[in-house]
Amino acid sequence: MDGLKQLTDNLRARLGELSFNQKALLGVVAVAGVISVAVFSLWLQKEDNAVLYSNLTPEDAAAALEELARQDVPTELRNGGGTILVPESMVARLRIELAGKGVVANGPVGFEIFDGKQYGLTEFLQNVNFKRALEGELTKTIEGFPAIQSARVHLVLPQPSIFKKNEQGATASVVLRLGRGGRLNESQISGIQALVAGSVEDLAVENVTVIDQTGKVLSAAVADEETGRGETQLGLRKEVEEYLTDKAGSMLDKVLGPGRSIVRVDATLNFEKLTREREIYDPATTVVRSEVRNEENDPSTGATSENSTTNYEINRTVEHIVGQTGNIAALSVSVFVDGHYEPAADGKGEPTYKPLTEDEIGQLRRVVQTAVGLNPVRGDQIEIVNMQFRQMEEPTGASPLTDWMGVVTEYGGKVLLVVLLAVVALSLRRTLGRLVAGGAPAGAVAATAAGRAGGPGRGGPPAAAEDQEHFDGIPELNDQVMGDIRDYAADNPDRVAEVIQSWIREIDLSGNTRETVGN
Repeated sequence: MDGLKQLTDNLRARLGELSFNQKALLGVVAVAGVISVAVFSLWLQKEDNAVLYSNLTPEDAAAALEELARQDVPTELRNGGGTILVPESMVARLRIELAGKGVVANGPVGFEIFDGKQYGLTEFLQNVNFKRALEGELTKTIEGFPAIQSARVHLVLPQPSIFKKNEQGATASVVLRLGRGGRLNESQISGIQALVAGSVEDLAVENVTVIDQTGKVLSAAVADEETGRGETQLGLRKEVEEYLTDKAGSMLDKVLGPGRSIVRVDATLNFEKLTREREIYDPATTVVRSEVRNEENDPSTGATSENSTTNYEINRTVEHIVGQTGNIAALSVSVFVDGHYEPAADGKGEPTYKPLTEDEIGQLRRVVQTAVGLNPVRGDQIEIVNMQFRQMEEPTGASPLTDWMGVVTEYGGKVLLVVLLAVVALSLRRTLGRLVAGGAPAGAVAATAAGRAGGPGRGGPPAAAEDQEHFDGIPELNDQVMGDIRDYAADNPDRVAEVIQSWIREIDLSGNTRETVGN
């Protein structure tokens, strides 16, 4: 209790010694510290917003905002009002509540349309609901693809006919809205067609049309047998060339060193579909196909006659030959290799380039030819050229760039607020520490040093005694005192520099020096 009272008395005494400007500055710093702590606490307690619904129509957005306003839920709109953001902890609960009230139809309706009790529906309405449910389920599945933002599926399911020739197959159309920069390759489009065709009865793959949001028919290239496979063929050729190049290049890098060889492979693939049928007859091999025997009796003479007919079949072999597609028709390989570099004779100059010998080039040719599977009978070619590579200066290693902009955007405000709070706290601590701590004011030290102008050489006490004397005040600054100070400064520049440094160290936050004792 006594310690607290003493601390309070010291604080009150120190506050009494401050000038009006210093008290005002201290009050401003204290208020700023309180405000900073409050703002920082509110910042930390503020919850981030998350997306409740996106890509909403104006009608659905208006209905959702009306219901959220009724529940006093803070909302934020983005993307022209099509995206609604709410506090992250409330997203799951609000989605369930709004879906239960039917405020927002979150996605297409699937087979859950049959969950409720339906009485009095005609057969036509049942068929319509089934068609809607099937379209909705297909839409949900297609929208799960990464590049697809939204989708619509339209099905045409004709009524079955009792006459087979009058039956018509089902057809389907799929409208896709691709994301920014999204693109579907040929295999993905074929997969969507196969998905829809496999989910609808009597629907052929070629009867499924896929278009994008711009009206471009994406399934046309897939359906075109003549030109639609060009992208696939080019991709297969690229894969073969990269595979063979990597095989030969990695092997040369191990032997010659990294960057000492360049390998390029050009592959010609055969995509022709050939179907041949061949019949082979073997006259030397015959088999009995049929045999007929007739036996006749003559009643008048009692004679018996017999004849037989035998049919033979020549051995015949029928072969159906289907040519393989995508096989390699021809290969062309080009290889650049660097030579040897011998060190200079003195060990200080640049290395001397020495080309490879014919034997070394021949060895490399045979090795590369075996690695990529060259077939001279097929007409494959290989060319190896030994040439000095241009020596490029190796770039200095640079660390990979980091997405600092995203980090600064997300955490910059909080970090800046923490830094400001730390600066204010340190300022308060330093100011309060000076108010509470006792001891001689800063100006007393400076005045004591300045009052020693009558030191050595002026009849004053020795230097050892000057460090222990007590200074009671600043004398009147007349012409004699000012002259003594100038003479002392000229004779003791180092001592004067120490005095000035002590003044600089004791500068207050307000920019004013403290009052010396004796004023």
